[in-house]
Amino acid sequence: MSKSSKSLILAGTLLVAAPAQQAHATALEKARFLFHLGAAYYAFNTWVLRPYREYKFQAGAPGQRSAIVKAGLALAFSAYQVNSAVKLTRNTSDPFLQRIGSLLPGYQKSLTQVGNNLKNGRFDEQGIQNLNVSTNRLLNAAENQGQTIRPVAVPIPGL
Repeated sequence: MSKSSKSLILAGTLLVAAPAQQAHATALEKARFLFHLGAAYYAFNTWVLRPYREYKFQAGAPGQRSAIVKAGLALAFSAYQVNSAVKLTRNTSDPFLQRIGSLLPGYQKSLTQVGNNLKNGRFDEQGIQNLNVSTNRLLNAAENQGQTIRPVAVPIPGL
């Protein structure tokens, strides 16, 4: 095999492989993005929304203080996961990640604010309701783009 034919084969392989590598990177980015949002959704749904619907945050409920502090920690974890997802969307060329990523900074701020209130033992009913609406808006936007965000069970230390 001549030197020029080896060069042609190498150049042809690189031309074919380059788009595949970019597509693979985008698929990996999407998977990581969906994992982070899934973990955030699981923590919010399990330790905030479910206890809220079961009235565990109301005055006089058994374990009320514990439920409020756990919810605050879960929201801090969710805010961290959303922050990780935001970082993934900063330098991406994927249109899905750009669109959904544009919704995340405000959502992260709300998670942090309500989480800090709960960690300090202050129950913020309106904040939890607003977070639920924002979460549903985010889930629906992802679903409309063809990507479903599912809860990802991740153990949170201390909960």
